[in-house]
Amino acid sequence: MTQWSFMLNRHLVFFLFDVLTHTLTPSLTTEKPFSPRHYHHIDPTTGNKLVCDKCPAGTYVSSHCTEASVRECSPCPDGTFTRGENGVQKCHRCQRRCQAPFVEKTPCTSTTDRLCMCPLGSFSQGGKCQRYSLCPPGWGVRKRGSETEDVRCRSCQRGTFSDVASDVLRCRSHTDCSTLGLTLLIKGTEKTDSVCGQTDTSIDRQTDRQNDT
Repeated sequence: MTQWSFMLNRHLVFFLFDVLTHTLTPSLTTEKPFSPRHYHHIDPTTGNKLVCDKCPAGTYVSSHCTEASVRECSPCPDGTFTRGENGVQKCHRCQRRCQAPFVEKTPCTSTTDRLCMCPLGSFSQGGKCQRYSLCPPGWGVRKRGSETEDVRCRSCQRGTFSDVASDVLRCRSHTDCSTLGLTLLIKGTEKTDSVCGQTDTSIDRQTDRQNDT
């Protein structure tokens, strides 16, 4: 065997050994199973990507995890919050205090932001509070107003009426005189209720009943 052949075979053996070593030996990793309750962090000392546990709502990450220690959490300072589990290094600042005429719906806590809303009977439009529209007589509320939408009205259909302006009342049914044992004197309209009364016959019947007793 020539020296050249010997050298070639020697290099081939080392190459095969290196391939088998990398194939059969599992690679080392600093990561643990990742889930929504974890976040990634690059260790500035080693450059390894670590999987850290998130901090609970109302706290923030004051110190990231390392290969030797778990992360540390601290409570959110006053005026700040975090809603859920997180890997943030700073809590979110709450919205400023509600300015009149807005009122506070939800206060600023360590886990909730401050929410402002318009007072009862009004809704927010373009950053301002607007009073709910009143449905006039002859009209009733089809859909009540919300924090962001005005009242929706509709005209009273046959057999119903509304005799007042309102932002909450729907059209009401006309009084059914017959079920009350009365006679219809004036038919109701979309703005007025039916007017019931007693006829001479019904008065006589009522008198007879009183006499029987």
